[in-house]
Amino acid sequence: MADPNTVILFLVISVIALWGIVICLAVFHIVEFLKKRVRMKALVLDGQGEVRDEYELGKQRELLIGKSTPSNLVNIDFSDSAYAGSIQEEHASLVRYGAYWYICARANNGMVGLRQKGGDTVYKLRRNIPYRIQCGDIIYISYEKIIIRNGTAAVHRAENST
Repeated sequence: MADPNTVILFLVISVIALWGIVICLAVFHIVEFLKKRVRMKALVLDGQGEVRDEYELGKQRELLIGKSTPSNLVNIDFSDSAYAGSIQEEHASLVRYGAYWYICARANNGMVGLRQKGGDTVYKLRRNIPYRIQCGDIIYISYEKIIIRNGTAAVHRAENST
């Protein structure tokens, strides 16, 4: 029969080795997840398809889209837009739930649309229902366009979007 101290030492070393393997696998999966996670930007286009403004979709939970007033400031402001008359103060919002971003229409006039990456159809969004967005999607606020792009890519002209 084996010495009890040797058996205990073997079990302790085995448990430590097993936990080391578990921790290494967990770290590997976390690193892979972080590599795949894409930083996104919302690019506001002007009438010629040039990027007018850009907003990083980072750690904040929500970006309000609409028209700023002295009592209500928005993050993405269309107060100076040619279509400002059809854009409400709180027209829509970009909202982060966990690792994903969503567009949520707040306007009563139904003038929030979404064209998904690679698609031709612009979907009219229903009020207060979040729709998941991804890189390559185009959001329509009245007749204004916001393109969702990879945050690491340098973009000066939005091609294939007009």
